[in-house]
Amino acid sequence: MVNEPKFPIKVHFHETNEEWLLDDMDDIACNLEWFDSDEPDENATVTDLLGRPVRLKVEQLAVLTCELK
Repeated sequence: MVNEPKFPIKVHFHETNEEWLLDDMDDIACNLEWFDSDEPDENATVTDLLGRPVRLKVEQLAVLTCELK
């Protein structure tokens, strides 16, 4: 599919300057229990292996959205 990001997905948290590499959908769900990359309060940047921006939404350990912006 054209709109699918390439793994691993990198989440850069600006407040702590931490970067997490997430290898697959299970890794995303387990590590980001509640997360929405479109929310400014998250203060994070999400990119794929090729550096493309990714829209990522996780609720209660379920990945609802994982697509290129």
